Amino acid sequence: MRPAPAQEVRPHYEYLRLRLLPHLVMFGLSLLFGWRRSFARDGALLMAVNPFPRRVEGIENVPETGRFVLVMNHFDRPGLHPYHCAMMVSCFLKQRRPAAPEVRWTFTSELHGRRIGPIPIPLPLIRWTFRRIARVYNLVVMPRREELVMGRAAALRTLLKALNEAPIGITPEARGSGRLVEPPRGSGLFLLSLARRGVPFLPVAVWEDDSTLRFRFGRPFALSLPEGLPRAEADVLARERVMTAIGVLLPPDWWGEYAEAVAQALAPEAERS
Repeated sequence: MRPAPAQEVRPHYEYLRLRLLPHLVMFGLSLLFGWRRSFARDGALLMAVNPFPRRVEGIENVPETGRFVLVMNHFDRPGLHPYHCAMMVSCFLKQRRPAAPEVRWTFTSELHGRRIGPIPIPLPLIRWTFRRIARVYNLVVMPRREELVMGRAAALRTLLKALNEAPIGITPEARGSGRLVEPPRGSGLFLLSLARRGVPFLPVAVWEDDSTLRFRFGRPFALSLPEGLPRAEADVLARERVMTAIGVLLPPDWWGEYAEAVAQALAPEAERS
């Protein structure tokens, strides 16, 4: 009888290491007093103390100058969360564009079900902490669902203003494990509003291949649709366009709900006609 295969142990990206104690103290003070920190610099520190296998492809596709909207799939699992991925991507961008402003990321205003060991973290404390983190890292806070209409309008104004100075980063799905899922209704119109500023969209895919964390940067593209489309149709098409651009960078197992659209985009022209 053959022995059962050993369960794969996936890397956990952690801050709580002895080497980080002085940095953790400074991070706590930054939260308390609102001192500004660099997402890219802390991303480099995160990778330095978590020396797990990583691979970066397509970094030459990142514009060396100018603004863009970075769109990335929402990779999330125990021990490796979207903010880890965003910090590492910020570091890669800073290495590519050392003189350019750092990318400004969108950030949710709360997450339910967070714990410190077995102890649940009270939601008001989560909200306070997240807003302090957003201030420290110059992030743009996205609203809760009940604040969607008014909050998203305010977030859009903030992002449009931010685009005058720096690239911005978004995970359109706002949920999921990394396999593609449909972004929330209305997010396509939100992305189209950003696209009207004439900036390109830069797709980035994140996934794991065994124990290696993979990042793949795609070529920038213009998000545009035919004029006169009904709002609901434009919303769906914009979401599909963005998620397909991310999907073509991912292996087939990660295409998720956009498998058909990604397969069609990758098919030879003769097969599509």
